[in-house]
Amino acid sequence: MRTDPTRTGSEDRSEATSRSRGGRAFRMIFTRYTVGSVLAAVASEVTLLATYGSGLLTPGTASVAAWAAGAGLNYVLNRRWAWGRRGRASLWRELVPYWAIAVATMAIAAWSTGAAHRLGPRWFESGGWQTVFVGAVFLAVYGVMFLVKFVLFHYLVFAPGPETRAGADEADEADEADEERRSRHQVPTTTRE
Repeated sequence: MRTDPTRTGSEDRSEATSRSRGGRAFRMIFTRYTVGSVLAAVASEVTLLATYGSGLLTPGTASVAAWAAGAGLNYVLNRRWAWGRRGRASLWRELVPYWAIAVATMAIAAWSTGAAHRLGPRWFESGGWQTVFVGAVFLAVYGVMFLVKFVLFHYLVFAPGPETRAGADEADEADEADEERRSRHQVPTTTRE
C-alpha cells in the first residue's frame, strides 16, 4: 500500500476513524429502519388479513387500510429513531417526498392484492388459501420495496442538508481533536516529539 508522504499518521488515523464511524452509523440506521419496517409490516399484515379475510373490505380497500395501519408508525420510527431527525419536518424536502414514496408503494400493493384476489380462485379452492395468497402478495410488494425505499429515504428524504452537513463536519473535527488530545495523553511525555 502506497502512502502519501505529505500526510501525517494522525491524518490517516482520523480518516480511518471517520470511515469506521460512518460505517457504524450506516449499519445502525439500516438496522433501525429494518426493525421499524418489520413492526409496520406486522401492523399492516394483521390489518389486511383481518379486513380482507373476514370479507369486511375488498382487497384494494383492505390494502389501503393495511397501509394506513403501518404508514404512520413507520414514518415516526424512520424519522425519529432510524435517522434521528428532530424538530419540524421540511414540507418540500422531507414530507412530500416521503409520503409520495409511501403512497406509490401503497398503490402498487393495492393493485397487486387486487390482481391476487382475481387470480386466487383460479389457483385455490379454499377461501383460506386465497386469503393467504393475497396476504403473501401484499408482503412481497413491501419486501421488494424495502430496499428501494431505504435508498430513497437515506439519500433523498433524510439526507443531511447543507446546514446539517456543516454542523456534522464541525462535530467530526471536534471529535478528531478530542481523540488526538486523548491519544497524546496516553503516550508518556518522554516519548513525545
